[in-house]
Amino acid sequence: MRKLKMNRVTSILVLGAIILVLSGCAKDEILTPAVTVAPQEQVTPDSLSKTDNNDYGEVVVQNGDRTLVFNKMPDKVITANMAATENMLLLGLKDYLVGRNVRTNPAEEPLPEIEADFYSVTEIERTHELAIANEAELMIGQISSFKEDTWGSFEMFEEKGVHCYVISGTVAEDETIENVYEDIEALGKIFKVEDRAEKLISDAKEIVAGVTAKTDGITENEKVKVFVMDSFKGNEIYTTSKGLQSNLIELAGGINVTRNMADSRWFNTSIETIVAANPDVIIFNDYGTQNIQEKIDFIKNNAALQDVPAVKNENFVIISLVQVMQDIRAASTCEFFANSFYPELFK
Repeated sequence: MRKLKMNRVTSILVLGAIILVLSGCAKDEILTPAVTVAPQEQVTPDSLSKTDNNDYGEVVVQNGDRTLVFNKMPDKVITANMAATENMLLLGLKDYLVGRNVRTNPAEEPLPEIEADFYSVTEIERTHELAIANEAELMIGQISSFKEDTWGSFEMFEEKGVHCYVISGTVAEDETIENVYEDIEALGKIFKVEDRAEKLISDAKEIVAGVTAKTDGITENEKVKVFVMDSFKGNEIYTTSKGLQSNLIELAGGINVTRNMADSRWFNTSIETIVAANPDVIIFNDYGTQNIQEKIDFIKNNAALQDVPAVKNENFVIISLVQVMQDIRAASTCEFFANSFYPELFK
């Protein structure tokens, strides 16, 4: 099977789940994920945690190298990143949320189907004092959230009886979409909504399976080569070596050309790396703090890149950074990548 030529893509993500693709035509074409995940029916603390705490029993959750033991339902939860908030809302657990982190970048928008619920949750500035003042019983966030100078260390919370659940992908050696499923499964156990968690995971797996069914026949030599342009400073480019975005590229039938170039998930590299890798596609991550057009111009206007296929054919994909973070959006992002890499397979 020969490699399929991509349509010219200069896409921008709108409202989280809507992805805009600009082909060379005058009229914009809007692509949306084939499947959107409906929020689950609401469960309130009054109906379960307060009434049924005597029947709660003991719930044990392994979280990286830490073991969390719950003997009661956590009534008050603070989410320290957007993925955690969305996962809670998609499981119908809004009434458990007493706060969420403030918006971290201009491109960070919630999924349209939970937008109203998302904005109804109070924003809390990232301090340990405010977490405690809001009587948090469970904190959920990336590993970077649990430092003394952010929300507070594990020890600071644990001595006050507050559980800390770390987004598993941020402590895994090489994060994959399986870590997203792990987090949702853990929330299902903690809040006794295992059936809802199972449905959310099942829907996501169905999307990914649909992608791999169409791309499995592509040989290694025919796979689209992809470079991720996260940001740049001077002549240095920040890109990904491993982790969820790399995993989603690979699940979509592509090759991350900088896979394992560094021990860290993200690293700085140079124009020379792009020249040597000769990618077919460049993905631009958008998080609003560095203008997307500046990133594109940086690549397009560099003389050394003029013969690189992705630049010569303007095969550019733009996606909001939140789409490649640690929540259920990852499945739809995988599908979007595959559509962008191999449009003829998805007609």
